[in-house]
Amino acid sequence: MHTMSAVYLPMSERVLDKLADILFATDEILDMIRVEERLPDATTVAVESSVQSVYDQINELMKKLAD
Repeated sequence: MHTMSAVYLPMSERVLDKLADILFATDEILDMIRVEERLPDATTVAVESSVQSVYDQINELMKKLAD
């Protein structure tokens, strides 16, 4: 039923909803990386940088779409 009602939402609202899911997931990934107790290695640093970039881009896109 939830899926059916989502079809009637405006496209912009559906897009913002999915972008919010991505933003939340990237925030969780960043928390996981930062809470990890071991010293960061090159891979962890690269992943954190990439995920932070995705977070920042999605955040900016959501701001533009919400205006």
